[in-house]
Amino acid sequence: MSFSSEIKQELCDVKELPQSDAPAMLYGMFFAGKTLGKKQILQTENLGIITAVQTLSNIVFPNAHYETKRLVKNGSSLYTFEIKPSDVLREKFGDFSAINSNIVSGNDSSGGAFLRGIFVICGYVTDPKKGYHLEIVLHENLRAELLLNFINEHGMTVKSTYRQKNMVLYAKTSEIIEDFLTYIGAGGHSLEIMRVKIEKDLRNRANRSVNCDSANLDKTVAASDKIRRDIEFIIKTAGEASLSPELRETARLRLENPESSLSELCKMFVNPISRSGLNHRLQKLAQIAEELRKTCG
Repeated sequence: MSFSSEIKQELCDVKELPQSDAPAMLYGMFFAGKTLGKKQILQTENLGIITAVQTLSNIVFPNAHYETKRLVKNGSSLYTFEIKPSDVLREKFGDFSAINSNIVSGNDSSGGAFLRGIFVICGYVTDPKKGYHLEIVLHENLRAELLLNFINEHGMTVKSTYRQKNMVLYAKTSEIIEDFLTYIGAGGHSLEIMRVKIEKDLRNRANRSVNCDSANLDKTVAASDKIRRDIEFIIKTAGEASLSPELRETARLRLENPESSLSELCKMFVNPISRSGLNHRLQKLAQIAEELRKTCG
C-alpha cells in the first residue's frame, strides 16, 4: 500500500470523528466529486472511501437513500455513489459554487473535516522517503480556486498550476504538508514525515562530516607530499649540511616518518617541540626550497 493510500485509510476510519463534523467531511467529499447534469456523484476504486461515505450519509441524511454501483473493468472495480433524491443533497449543501459557510463554519474542527473529505477523494502525498509533495486535483477549476483560497486563509500556503486544463493545488515543503495532514486528522502520518525528515537530516550531517574528514585527510596527505618533495630537493641541490641543526633534524624525521601526523612528529624530536614550532620549521624548509628553485630556474 502506498503512503498516500495509508493516509486515506486512516482518514476513512470515521468512527472517532465527532458527529458534528460529519456534514463538513461529507460536504468535502462531494465538493471534490463530479457533477453529472444536476446530480453530484462520487467515483472511486477505493472501497474504504465508499464505506466512509455510506457511514457519513447515514448520519447526515438519515431519511434519504443512497445507491452504490460497482463496475468491473479489466479486473478493477469502480464504485459510483449517489444520494437520492438529488434535491436532498442540494438543499443541504447548496450548488457548490461557493464553500457553504453553514456547513464549514470557519472553525478548525469543521475546516479540518472539510479538507479531510476533499483529500480522501482527490488528494495525494508522496512517500517522504522519496520527496515532499502534496497535491489536490479537483474536477472543476472553479471549485479548485475556492479551495486554494480556503487553504491559504487557514495558514497553509499552497500553490497552483495547470495540468491538462485542470488546476492542481500543491505544496512541496515538508512543513506545509505536515501542517496539512495534522489539520485534517492524519497526525500519525504527519509524524512519519517528521521522523523521515530527521533521519535524512542526520544522514546528511554524517555524510558531510565524513566528506569533511576525507577532504582534510586529502589536504594533510598533499601537504605531507609537498614538504617531502621540498626536503628532497634541498638535499639534492644544496646538501643536508646547508641546513641548521634544527631544520636538519626536522627534515630527517619528516622523511623517515611520511605517514605520521604533525602531533606524532612533535614527540619524535630529541627535545620535543610544539605543533606551532614544527609548523614554523616546515614552513622554513618550504621557503628554502622555493628560493633554491628560483635560483636554479
